[in-house]
Amino acid sequence: MDLATDGYTDNGVRRRARVVEHFGRWLEQGGIILRRLRAEHAERFLGYHLGHCRCPQPAPKDRGHCRSAIKRFVRYLESLQLVRSIFPQAHPHTPVDRLLRAYDQHMIDVRGLSQGTRQNRHRDARRFLQWRFGERPLRLRQLQPKDVSGYVLARARHLRATALHPLCANLRSFLRFLEFSGPLRRGLVGRVPQLPQRAVPVLPRLLEPQERRAFLKSFVRSTPRGRRDYAIAMCLADLALRGQEVASLTLDDLDWHARTIRLAQTKQRRERLVPLTDRVARALLDYLKRGRPPTQNRALFVHFRVPRGRPLAVHYVRKIVRRAFARCGIQVPGTHVLRHTWATWAHRRGANLKLIADVLGHRSLQATAGYAHVNTEELRPVALPWPRSKP
Repeated sequence: MDLATDGYTDNGVRRRARVVEHFGRWLEQGGIILRRLRAEHAERFLGYHLGHCRCPQPAPKDRGHCRSAIKRFVRYLESLQLVRSIFPQAHPHTPVDRLLRAYDQHMIDVRGLSQGTRQNRHRDARRFLQWRFGERPLRLRQLQPKDVSGYVLARARHLRATALHPLCANLRSFLRFLEFSGPLRRGLVGRVPQLPQRAVPVLPRLLEPQERRAFLKSFVRSTPRGRRDYAIAMCLADLALRGQEVASLTLDDLDWHARTIRLAQTKQRRERLVPLTDRVARALLDYLKRGRPPTQNRALFVHFRVPRGRPLAVHYVRKIVRRAFARCGIQVPGTHVLRHTWATWAHRRGANLKLIADVLGHRSLQATAGYAHVNTEELRPVALPWPRSKP
């Protein structure tokens, strides 16, 4: 178990070794050999022995620390095929779990939805079933139109108006799946309320050029972590990538000869290529040569903290950007402002919507039009005066 390779300090390695030694002595005293190790043995050690432990020091007794160390040790034994898996992953076992697992597979195979979209729809489907059936048997044929409208009304009391649109869309998606798979009578999808669209769309916050420069300058590029965070910011600001697309990048996605980046994990689950600009290429090379920690993981952006080398999750990418905005004193709703800003300024410089749609990965120009906002200031000189009426 090479903990040092994952970035653990000498003290961290010693602490975990003491837990393993403590657990090993307990197994030996109980006459339990490795090939007969089961999950109940680990739970008995953690749940009972630690609370009544009289073992001589050093014998760690913190349950959380011991559980983490033992799980990692067992995973290591599993990799060497010395023990069978004693901490299996949870599998769906209730009717609701099985139904939602089939729904998730439908969203993958038929709809081709991204993981983030599937998670949101999975969550709203579970909430609807819990609201309607609770702990009672799952009888989908008993669903009535009043159940659909009643659920939306009940949720509307606790949600903002902007959150009701995705809720209704997710509920329609789930009801269509139930109609498609058979257990639901047709017609209930139309009972989901149709909410009125906002009459005048509110243009999202955009970064001014000086704000964008201040944002990029806020990263300390003299440290390995700063080089990584700056490279992430450049991918978001110069290539208009989504946070999930940045987090999913691997070393194999970079084509230095063709100067392109391959995006395999996109929102539409369609692979696409984006050009690798000079500034992004320099930022990535600086990070790869003088910032990325040694690891066998092929993810492009990885953690520096232990266990070192783990791929960055999308929420961590967003956290990096939010912290940079906070350092600059820029108040924005989220990381998507960089994508909006790129598309808007590209449109103002003369790029057509088709080109912008190709870079953003949009299927329709209608989706792109929401990003390329009209420059009101540029329209003022060409605005015609209102004709006065004759007396």
